[in-house]
Amino acid sequence: MKQPNVSGGTKGVVILEKDGQFLAEMKDALKGDPELRIIGEGVDLPGATVLLMEEIDEVPDVIVAGLDILKEAVASDAGALMDLKEKMPKTRLIVTSERYADEEIFRMIHEGIRAFFLKGTPPALITKCIQVALSGGMWMDNALIARVFEEVSSQE
Repeated sequence: MKQPNVSGGTKGVVILEKDGQFLAEMKDALKGDPELRIIGEGVDLPGATVLLMEEIDEVPDVIVAGLDILKEAVASDAGALMDLKEKMPKTRLIVTSERYADEEIFRMIHEGIRAFFLKGTPPALITKCIQVALSGGMWMDNALIARVFEEVSSQE
């Protein structure tokens, strides 16, 4: 049974990202933040599943997941993804994407996922996004984000 994070002020972060360059940038950003620590990382769906279910000993405070890995997880086994959500109800999910106009990101916004950032986001903003997600806040109101997505999508 995984234990909740009890390590004082630092928050445990799991990164699930295929893009090697962006993964390296996120790791560098997190290493520079005294309030956040990486407790695991995965670069593919099988590795992510094993990592979250077996390898780490504590429940992460935040999972930063690439949209491509999430799409694979939904296509492969949506039930397992929902089981994971039930086992880690307080864990915040942050989604990384290539661009804001992805239809899946638009759908996630309507379904209530508020924390996401683009690949290539400056390191200081990566850690700020994680801190905002941990606080329970969000970057912007969902209705505003939805309008921005609609505008960008209609221009393509």
